[in-house]
Amino acid sequence: MIPLKQKQGNKQLNALRKDIEELFWEGVRSATPEYLSSDFWNQHSDLCKIFTSPLKKNYVFALGKAAYSMALSFQKFFPVEAGFILTKYNHLPKEIQKSGSMGEWKCRVAAHPIPDTNSELYSREVLDELLLLGEDYQLIVLLSGGGSSLFEIPENGYQLKDLVEINENLLKRGLTIQEINAERKKYSAVKAGKLLKKLNSKLKVYTFAISDVLGDDPNVIASAPSYPGSEYYVMGNLTSSLKAIEKKANSIGYEVKTISDSWDYSSESTAKIIVSELFGVGANGKKQAILIGGELVCPVYGTGLGGRNQETALRVAILTEIAHLDRDWLFLSCGTDGTDGPTDAAGGIVGPGFAQKMKEKGWDPKKELLNSNSYPILKDVGALLFTGATGTNVNDILILLLAERNS
Repeated sequence: MIPLKQKQGNKQLNALRKDIEELFWEGVRSATPEYLSSDFWNQHSDLCKIFTSPLKKNYVFALGKAAYSMALSFQKFFPVEAGFILTKYNHLPKEIQKSGSMGEWKCRVAAHPIPDTNSELYSREVLDELLLLGEDYQLIVLLSGGGSSLFEIPENGYQLKDLVEINENLLKRGLTIQEINAERKKYSAVKAGKLLKKLNSKLKVYTFAISDVLGDDPNVIASAPSYPGSEYYVMGNLTSSLKAIEKKANSIGYEVKTISDSWDYSSESTAKIIVSELFGVGANGKKQAILIGGELVCPVYGTGLGGRNQETALRVAILTEIAHLDRDWLFLSCGTDGTDGPTDAAGGIVGPGFAQKMKEKGWDPKKELLNSNSYPILKDVGALLFTGATGTNVNDILILLLAERNS
């Protein structure tokens, strides 16, 4: 028979789990093209007239993890003469990925975060189409995170294998995305606005981005294939997602504290901050929600499997192993695109006693951490969140929830 206190604890943790997932999904939902489009186009009636004018035909190049959903959303509002979707593996419906087409659209998939042969093959395919566009067309680029590896043609003097090696080394070093993309541009024939320099100089180009970059810098998003040189608009970003989470958390009874919407600290430093917040609530016994948004930095030291969000969750579990609080709590760290590192998990969710659960299953959490092996250990204790492709990408969302203090 389960003791009453344990039953109550399980019930409270289950409620926290429901709330924390609901809040994460609210952040994701508010960054989807479907959610963003109506307000955006209502605010840009001048663009609506341009894209519905019979004087020009619309060619749409949708690139990135959100390419499919951005393409569908655009076509709900405007006619598309022809289009090309280039996205990550498993980010298209299976039947469309298999057929390679959807009405007016060619649909292609390639690798992320390291380019592969399909990245170059399909980049050359779409470039061939773009080179044919004359003055009777206008080019609309729908851009989202992940485009740096998906759209890649090596600069003269380099081969794909060189770029693969360069990307692998960059990603292991724990650099910021600004630093990584600055290096990527040096070896690419289509980044840093180089794509547009190859096209008809009289072709009008518009870029609409969902930003996965802190500060929404168009020089950084997807390594800037169409910037400078196009009219550039940011449709959605992390700040708006966090505001949506704040509103939702308030509506279900949480007091909310947002630490940052441009967080770029390491997984190690972030975990320490989270634990500090956990113990720093003090006399306030009400339900608490503490939010961070940004892009975590996470060097890879071992040969294990994991991602920056999963490592942050594992670190929090380790740091709270001997913690004794007067309330239950849960911590979530997840990527809004639904993938964290080279895994099928969005990130991790941990709470009281998770490090002990790991040890009971035969794991040494600190040893796995040193091997960058967060995925298997979190999976074994039910501490991963699996969402599949979400249709958007606005960085990482971290949520710490504290239940009302036990009386």
